[in-house]
Amino acid sequence: MTIGKKIRQLRQTKGWSLAELAKHSGVALSTLSRIETGKMTGTLESHTDVARAMGVRLTELYASIDPAGPAAEMHREEEPARSLIVAKETRLHVLTGNALQKEMLPLRITLPPKKSTPKERAAEGTEKFLYLLKGQLEVVVGEERFRLKTGDSVYFQASLPHLLANPGTSAAVALCVSSPPAL
Repeated sequence: MTIGKKIRQLRQTKGWSLAELAKHSGVALSTLSRIETGKMTGTLESHTDVARAMGVRLTELYASIDPAGPAAEMHREEEPARSLIVAKETRLHVLTGNALQKEMLPLRITLPPKKSTPKERAAEGTEKFLYLLKGQLEVVVGEERFRLKTGDSVYFQASLPHLLANPGTSAAVALCVSSPPAL
C-alpha cells in the first residue's frame, strides 16, 4: 500500500471528504489530492499534520506501507534532489529514495545564519542523530542545550521537544538521521 492509499483509507474510514481533511490538517486540498493519487508523496510535515488530524500516530500511518526498492542504493551529490523541502527557511534534502519505506530517514539540513527551526516533538520511540558538517548549531532538547561545532554530534530521543538554532554568521549544514522516519 502507498502512503496515498493509506491516507485515503483512513480518511474514508472517518467519513471525511478531502476538503474536510484539508480543513482539519491544515494541508492544502491540492496537496492531499496529489498524495492520494500518487502524484507526490508529500512531506513528513504534511504526513504528521494528517496523522494528527485523524487521531493516529505517524507510525500507524506508515505501518502498512509496502517496502519497495533495492536492498542497497546510492545517492550522488550531483544528482538532482530527490525531495527538497523548504519550510521556515530550513532546507531538508532527503538523501535516499523511497524514504517513507525505510527504517531510517537520512537528511541533510541547511539552516541559514541566525535562524532556528520551530520546536517539534516526534512520536514516542523516535530517535535522532545529528552530525554537524559545517558551521555552528545549537540543539535544544527538552531543557538541555548542546552547542555543536563542525565535527560534533548529538543523539537524542526526538519525542522530547526539540529545535535547532544557528547562532553563527554562515549557514549550518548537518547530517540528520531519524529512526523511525519522522522529524
